[in-house]
Amino acid sequence: MSDRFGSQPPDEPVIGANPSPRTSPFVPPLPPVIGGYLEEDTPTPDAGWDDEERYDNEYDDGEEDEGYYDDYYDAAPARQPMFYVLIALAAVVGGIFIFLLYSLVTDGGSDTPKKATELKIVIDQPVQSDHVETGKPLTIAVRAIATEPISRMDLLINGATVDQFLPDAPPPADLIYAHSFSWRFSAKGDYKIMVKVTSESGGTKSSDPVSVVAFEGVGDKPVVIKGKVVASVSMRTGPGETFEAVGRLNPGDDVNVLGKTRDLEWLLIDANGQQRWVPRTAVELTESLALVQVREPTPAAPTSTNTPSASPSPSPSSSPTTSSKAPDFAPTNATLIDGGTRLRVTVANLSSNPYAGPLVVSVGGVVPGTLPLAFSVSLPANGNGTVDFELNPPVTGPKTAQVKVDPDNAIKEANEDNNVATFGLTPPLEQPEIVITNVQPGGINGINVTIQNNGGALAATTVTVRVRITATGSEASQPQNLALAKGQSATFSGIVKPGTGPATVEVVVGGQVLASQAITIP
Repeated sequence: MSDRFGSQPPDEPVIGANPSPRTSPFVPPLPPVIGGYLEEDTPTPDAGWDDEERYDNEYDDGEEDEGYYDDYYDAAPARQPMFYVLIALAAVVGGIFIFLLYSLVTDGGSDTPKKATELKIVIDQPVQSDHVETGKPLTIAVRAIATEPISRMDLLINGATVDQFLPDAPPPADLIYAHSFSWRFSAKGDYKIMVKVTSESGGTKSSDPVSVVAFEGVGDKPVVIKGKVVASVSMRTGPGETFEAVGRLNPGDDVNVLGKTRDLEWLLIDANGQQRWVPRTAVELTESLALVQVREPTPAAPTSTNTPSASPSPSPSSSPTTSSKAPDFAPTNATLIDGGTRLRVTVANLSSNPYAGPLVVSVGGVVPGTLPLAFSVSLPANGNGTVDFELNPPVTGPKTAQVKVDPDNAIKEANEDNNVATFGLTPPLEQPEIVITNVQPGGINGINVTIQNNGGALAATTVTVRVRITATGSEASQPQNLALAKGQSATFSGIVKPGTGPATVEVVVGGQVLASQAITIP
């Protein structure tokens, strides 16, 4: 067979020839075989093996042929470069995942745990129990403090969101926010105002509720509100104890309130078509007293308090009265009022004839000099009236007042010998003034009421706070033995709820209602 393909061994064995050994780059080829023996080898006793035995020995699995198999398996194919690129990418992605997981668990590697968001919200205006006129703008001033920026403020009226404020960016450096909402109440009633803030992380905080009362403006139209008498009381012709008593009211009587004095101590009521005055503490009101107008007593009323004329003159007119019979004037009392800033003198007409006209009264011994003033008075037959003197400086110690009526005898009287009298004066003690400063009608522990004394000292006595349901009349009360100096306060805690709905809280001392406030019990 010709060797036209070179010296490489054929792929198939040649019959009768020795098998060609497989070559390897790592193992040198065997020497050529001559005559059945290895060249350079000395014949051995095995030289007589036949070809079959020789073939079996060369391809036997014995240890002497391990070189053949090492050549076959050690020559592993080379790996592709993309395989190593994929391995590197997998390592990078795994490292990033582990880093992110570690950062999440340790909050970026910081050893300090993240502090929770803190929020504080306060309503500066209005204040508790403010009265607001319907239809007029009400400013609701709010302050909020946070440990992170605030994203939203919500204004809530009776639990419903009615307005919203979104703070501008960037946030204040100190994270203290201030905002003013504007709101108008369209109907009268009791309202609770709250403001809720929301931080950037979603935390929320609501302010304490502020209760206000919305009332309809009086304007030029008189407003009448209903009331119920809670204590037996005398009706008078003027707003004061010195005015004539002209009837009596009993507990449970219904009244219509037409007006009030500026100090809110007296109410003008309609009594069977007649206008009469009663103390404010004797009447329980169904609506806010802010609804009614301030009414001044009529100067010409028979027993009203008379004020000095704009240009007082010690000399009355020459014809002070048209009666053919003369009156009879006599000073019957003199007292200091309003902390010693005024002197009130009572003048009686002891005659059976009334008198209407100017009258001069003089007072000495109270302030330097003598005070003669002319008043326009109306004194009924066998009646009396009062006149007031302004004192400057106020009287703060005991004094003796010499009072003269008609000192110049300008008016002809039935008796001229009783026009002068002397009275000892003692500065009046300031009376206690009890007010309700706070009412918390909710809670599982009952109703809490705080009262305060804004007037003179209240001696030790039993003070009772009473809560009465308007619709049913059911009530609950709690007494305490208290002594309150001026400015002191006391709290009545855990008063049992007598029911739900509109109610009235009253402060009662000695059977007299000293303060009251309308509330709604949830």
